[in-house]
Amino acid sequence: MRKRTVLAVASACAVGAAAYARWARPWMATWGATDAEVDAHRPADDLVMPGLTTTTRAITIDAPARDVWQWLVQIGEDQAGFYSYSWLERLARTDMRNADEVHEAWQHRDRGDTVWLGRRWGELGRQVAAVCDREAALVMMSPPEFAKVERGERASGSWGFFLEPIDDSHTRLVARSSGGAVGTVFFDLVHFVMEQKMLRGIKDRAERAGARRVSRRAASDP
Repeated sequence: MRKRTVLAVASACAVGAAAYARWARPWMATWGATDAEVDAHRPADDLVMPGLTTTTRAITIDAPARDVWQWLVQIGEDQAGFYSYSWLERLARTDMRNADEVHEAWQHRDRGDTVWLGRRWGELGRQVAAVCDREAALVMMSPPEFAKVERGERASGSWGFFLEPIDDSHTRLVARSSGGAVGTVFFDLVHFVMEQKMLRGIKDRAERAGARRVSRRAASDP
């Protein structure tokens, strides 16, 4: 009986692993993204080693890139949060609070600036902006990996966001993670849950802000 139970559990685990590898992970790794977006080479890809495991996720936002950028550029534990599940982030003992407003004081970020994931974790909770291209791209990596890039070497991991205008009032927000823990089951599951919520959080905030501006203009018209 015990042997049959062990065999049944082992078989179920094998089936689950196969299903995850064949269907779940590919879907999570490319959530919302088109084949062209998954295959696209971005300039920031030249900062990391070739052949790394990657995820590429995307969402359409009914707002111009300049408006979406206002929300993206202010991310960080010490600023606007990550617009994701802050209660889950606080389980990791972070002090995450998601902003629902654009703050002018948080709109200025340059290459080399810190983006905090969790200050209590010191260097392990710190990312560095390796690319900060206004209204176009924000790419982060750990301090040791950024130091490699500064020496002219390639990093072994990065986390980036890219704004691709569709027209004057619609934008594709694309997130790409490369290397590091990407490809491991636990990280992939957690990162997917948090990142897709982050993309939707930015979308919701940018679109609500746009709707409020339209409403105010309509109210002020004679």
